[in-house]
Amino acid sequence: MKTNSAFKAPNWILFSLMCFVVLLFVLFTNNFSGYALVYSAFLLFIYGRLTFGKRESRPKYRTIFMVTYAVLFCVSFIFDLYQERGSMAITDGAFTNAELPFCHIAIPQVLIPFIITGRIIFPARILNHYAALASMVLIWLTLAISIGRGWCSWVCFYGGWEEGSSSISKKRKINLLPKNKELRNFHMGFMVFIVLGSLSAMASIYCDWFCPFKLVTEYTPMNTIPALIAGVIFIGLFLGFVVILPILTKRRTQCSTICPFGAFAALTDKASLFSVRINTEKCIGCMKCAKTCKFGAIDIKTIQDKKGQVEFNCAKCGDCVSICPENAIYYDFKFIRKCARSEKKSGRIAKVIKEVCSPENMFRFAAFSFAVIMSAGSSIGAMKVIAGLFIK
Repeated sequence: MKTNSAFKAPNWILFSLMCFVVLLFVLFTNNFSGYALVYSAFLLFIYGRLTFGKRESRPKYRTIFMVTYAVLFCVSFIFDLYQERGSMAITDGAFTNAELPFCHIAIPQVLIPFIITGRIIFPARILNHYAALASMVLIWLTLAISIGRGWCSWVCFYGGWEEGSSSISKKRKINLLPKNKELRNFHMGFMVFIVLGSLSAMASIYCDWFCPFKLVTEYTPMNTIPALIAGVIFIGLFLGFVVILPILTKRRTQCSTICPFGAFAALTDKASLFSVRINTEKCIGCMKCAKTCKFGAIDIKTIQDKKGQVEFNCAKCGDCVSICPENAIYYDFKFIRKCARSEKKSGRIAKVIKEVCSPENMFRFAAFSFAVIMSAGSSIGAMKVIAGLFIK
């Protein structure tokens, strides 16, 4: 009697390693509290389904994690703001003293002015703050050379809002597939506009005027006409790009059209270790991958022209890998050639090691490990806040 392939040795090895990651970064760092135990169980459940579950079910569990993480992060973030300032509004003192939490979305609009002028235009502390500029830049650099733009689909603490919205409707009402190339061009053009505008104004103009997540984090007090206009824009962008358009298109529209970090991460992804490729010999041209892609990284011509790889803005979510009926789409290492030795000549242990170290397994393990590390503090903090509302 053959053992179910989902429960083979490599999967158990990967799951055991993830147990160690959770033990180290969730349980130990939170003194094995009840909240840490609950969150650890949730994380291991999700990773267990990603590892042992059916291939086609993996996107659902990644979505469950991302939505949960995004909501808990914002609950924790808002609570911290009230503890520190008494409201979600940005106070004059916080702005003057450079005490605003630094956001990864601001990296491209801060980086170029810093390189040219040597000035940091975002009012955040460089060190000694729970969201200091130096720590966020270090996290970005680490991710850039490892999972690359996989940050957007596995680790981003805002992405879960769109991930959830895009999963609400069973069928898309607006088909953006024929416009993928134009949307990619717009995304890159908008990032250039944001960078140049920030350089010209020496201010983070995306944060000041275009960030839809001001609605669920912090905002400038709407006590002047410009601030009131900006507030209305923020509300409209959140409802339009984070809720309504994702529901209608089943796409991550904010992430793939106006997020400057998303466009920047697509460019720097060339330095990352992983890529997503298409086996053109196996591909039957069913277009399921292109239809399911939430980032518009697979075009009709990508398949018809047999390019053999997805477009440069791929966020490596793996939805296309899971849905392909011919297993023609796969993760691959960018800079490591495949071992030429035949599997028939390999012993059982060598085969197990080879499968554990396969690109798909390594990427999923790395991406989820980053997600565990990034989400633990805020998620457990939010759980305490929520529990406090019911337990006096």
